[in-house]
Amino acid sequence: MLCTHCRHFEATAGDGLCDICIVATAAPHRPGSARRFAGSQRSGSSQPPAAQLRSPVGLAQATVVMLAVSAAAGLFSLYSVLSAYGLVSDIAAGAFEAVDQDDLDLADRLLVVAGRLQFVLEIATAVVFVCWFHRVRVNAEVFGPQEHRMRRGWAVWGWFVPVVNLWFPRRVAADIWDASAPLPTLSLADGTRMPSSSHLLLNSWWLTWVAAALTDRLSGRSVRSADTPAELREAMGMLGVAEVLWVVAAVLAVLFVRRLTRMQDDKARRGPLVAAAARPAPNHPVP
Repeated sequence: MLCTHCRHFEATAGDGLCDICIVATAAPHRPGSARRFAGSQRSGSSQPPAAQLRSPVGLAQATVVMLAVSAAAGLFSLYSVLSAYGLVSDIAAGAFEAVDQDDLDLADRLLVVAGRLQFVLEIATAVVFVCWFHRVRVNAEVFGPQEHRMRRGWAVWGWFVPVVNLWFPRRVAADIWDASAPLPTLSLADGTRMPSSSHLLLNSWWLTWVAAALTDRLSGRSVRSADTPAELREAMGMLGVAEVLWVVAAVLAVLFVRRLTRMQDDKARRGPLVAAAARPAPNHPVP
């Protein structure tokens, strides 16, 4: 009989739970998580289909490829911005004789091509990334049904709702990360559970991504509103900073995708975990 909780692993306890759900329900929950989880199970309430494990490896590989290609496009865009910045700097300094019209036309064409290329690649990368993100979110429900503060749909819509997309996806990602990480260990001193995986990589990627998005938007406004060569030079400099942040964010995203996928793959390959894994070792009783 399948577990009545996750409906994926075989039930091993008299109450119809599998080993991994026994561990999950025995672990301390986030404040309010039990209430939210119970609320989603009320009779008559709409709820998504039961979560089932599906390998995220294929989608992760496609996401990594798209992120790498986007990073390469970002470097090309950075080159075009720096080329235009040099010409605009000469004009702002009054060195008109050092600027050739052909160079200006070439710089303008490079900016247009780089902008269009980035736009197409960003859309394609976003589609693949969100597909992967939703896949690992569903998997995380199997690993830790009670770890999630937000419903499954926010793994997709959280990226597209203005303003809230600055922190909702990060909250979903943190819950996925915690549910996918190895089981927390017990502190021998006071019996409290210690986190098994740091959020450093997650936070670094997210903060860089938000900084890149905000800087890119501000630089775009500055470019459109620039009236003098000096103002345009400052706007191009800000645009260059945004391109650097986009490249760094793409690299950190690759590391994040690979790490989270590896955690889920390793956890799935181990199969149902024994409940004893969440208890202190017999030789080290917890007071």
